[in-house]
Amino acid sequence: MKSLIRWTTTAAFAALLGVGCTETEIQFVDREPFNPPPDAAAGYLGYYTPGTKQTTCGNCHAGGQGAWAQTRHAGAWVTLQNSGSAQPFCAGCHNVSELGNAVDSAAGYNKVADSAYFDVQCESCHGPGLNHVVSVSAGSVVRPWASVAVDTVGTNGCAGCHEGTHHPFVEQWSASKHGYGADHYVSYGGRSPCNQCHEGRTAMRLQFGENASYVESDSANFQPMMCATCHDPHSATNEGQLRAPLGEPSRNQLCVKCHSREGHPEPGSATRRGPHAAQGLLVIDEDVGWIPPNFQYDATKIVGSHGTAANTRLCASCHVYKFDVNDAATGDFLLTSVGHTFEAIQCLDATGVPVPGPCALTERQFGGCAVSGCHTSVDGARSAFVSARSRMNFLTDQLWTDDGDAVLEPTDGGALPRVLVQAIAANNLNEINLYDNVLTPAEGAIWNAQLAYTSERTYWSGFTVQGQKSCTPTATCTTQGSSNTAHKSSGEGTHNPFLLEALLISSIQYLQSFYGLPAPPAQLQAQMTVPPGVRRVK
Repeated sequence: MKSLIRWTTTAAFAALLGVGCTETEIQFVDREPFNPPPDAAAGYLGYYTPGTKQTTCGNCHAGGQGAWAQTRHAGAWVTLQNSGSAQPFCAGCHNVSELGNAVDSAAGYNKVADSAYFDVQCESCHGPGLNHVVSVSAGSVVRPWASVAVDTVGTNGCAGCHEGTHHPFVEQWSASKHGYGADHYVSYGGRSPCNQCHEGRTAMRLQFGENASYVESDSANFQPMMCATCHDPHSATNEGQLRAPLGEPSRNQLCVKCHSREGHPEPGSATRRGPHAAQGLLVIDEDVGWIPPNFQYDATKIVGSHGTAANTRLCASCHVYKFDVNDAATGDFLLTSVGHTFEAIQCLDATGVPVPGPCALTERQFGGCAVSGCHTSVDGARSAFVSARSRMNFLTDQLWTDDGDAVLEPTDGGALPRVLVQAIAANNLNEINLYDNVLTPAEGAIWNAQLAYTSERTYWSGFTVQGQKSCTPTATCTTQGSSNTAHKSSGEGTHNPFLLEALLISSIQYLQSFYGLPAPPAQLQAQMTVPPGVRRVK
């Protein structure tokens, strides 16, 4: 898109041309660089030409103008008027005002209701532009950088508008593990490579290539996964102004970009940390799991129904489910849940409002499953969930059933304790030693169980092995304990029950053959109901 203007060649206008404009984008038009601001005291410039939605900022920042014009922000005022629910208090968020930027008193449309301030323009986030334009002409540029922080005093950014009972994005996000509800961004924000997914600004730069300047660019305080980490304020290329597509079943999918750190054991590396953020890899079945030599499936990926292109919103179908909550007694509206707790099948309180889990199955909301195109009813989705979880519990129990102390020991049940008995008898404690760099079949089976375990078998997430040799502290190995850990990835089995079932069955059978163990007490045959075309057997 071409810039709409070239200023007359006064010294001031020539200086102004030096920032943000190029000769190839210029047309000769003899007119003033900006209109007198309707709210002169605040200095919001607003539209240069309201009828064409040409912002004053866009006169020089032509690329930004063109991208912004495609977003829903550019039609915010008309959207409000056409909603049938317009109220005076809505105007501030649907027009340029003090909301969303650092101005702390009524300004813009909230001060002067002029059409120049219609819609959510550049200045809604960047703040008043008058000083910037004047400073450019004076040769000393004032940068009106936007804030990307959320819930902070004075620079509220997205929180200035995206909150309240009709769109409680900030409230739900704040309580989520992406927001302030967990301290992951504090714990790992300064650690590389953890920060590329645990610190909002680093993730925005490394995962999505965003190098823009903003208020917090150089802040010493780490940032959580804030709104701007996943949403692009300047682009409508993807649904919801997201920085990557939702429905593409690949590593380029928005959530998979981070939820794909470690899915399979690396040759020559210790496996004491197990799978890490492997949820996305399970969904799309890419580089995930230890593949036993007896694995009976061909090279076609075992992609679950949640990971196919038919599920057009992929992770968001379950994890970002939007629904209204009404009072059970009166039917009065309470709030619209916007799904930004990011929990699938969310826990609900007594009024039906989503709250952080865990909770009983009867308190969970399966509505998102019933509208995703996968399940025809809430009851059907709940039944499938219970079935997948039960199947994962049964199969991981065949590998190891703990007696309650989170120690893998000979007296426990399952195939792995029997392997441990052999290892102790042979004085070969490295057979189950997740600290050395040799991957044994027993350790590969442990990896698959750690991919598949549910919230009812949490000992897989942190356990020790009786007699396990841990590393001797060196420059490359600093851990002196003997704990083995893993992040929960299975989604109670639902992220890909067909692949997990296949990996676990093959693992159990291979351990029986390799170590000469007794046959397991139950038949190990695939029981999950496979959607047509999902899985192929040799």
